[in-house]
Amino acid sequence: MGLAEELGLDKPIQTVEHESLLNIIYTGTMISRASFRYFQGSGLTDAQFNVLIQLKYAAERSLSQSALGRRLVVNKADMTGIIDRLEKTGLVVRRPHPGDRRVHMVAMTDRGEEVVDSLEPGYFEGVQTLMAGIPKKDLRNLNKVLEMVRRNVARVLTSKRTAQ
Repeated sequence: MGLAEELGLDKPIQTVEHESLLNIIYTGTMISRASFRYFQGSGLTDAQFNVLIQLKYAAERSLSQSALGRRLVVNKADMTGIIDRLEKTGLVVRRPHPGDRRVHMVAMTDRGEEVVDSLEPGYFEGVQTLMAGIPKKDLRNLNKVLEMVRRNVARVLTSKRTAQ
């Protein structure tokens, strides 16, 4: 079933570029819904889980809030709220950066590690389920195409900033 039919549109989508963009957005929305459903019973959001995963695999097992924000593509205010909630539940702690008093390092607690370890296998099983039946070659091609889209978006965003 095509996107226009799936969305119940009365007219076909005018260009393949527009259809592709709508497919990206709609697919992202559906993935967000599946993610919400998976994390619903855990007491975590997908963003909180992603923070824990980043901390688990970080070389030093801690990251600055700004590094976490970059890795998760979250703005500073949202990242502060996410970390605040994780800290309140005892899953992470903030520590001062040894060389810069203005920077807080975020580290996972033992409890945070237990939580992420319990959720991680089901998460990756869900990833496999969502990507099932798609040949690896097609997934690699999809990644390349999405990288090109992001480069185009970055170029547009950069040109808008410099034009202002």
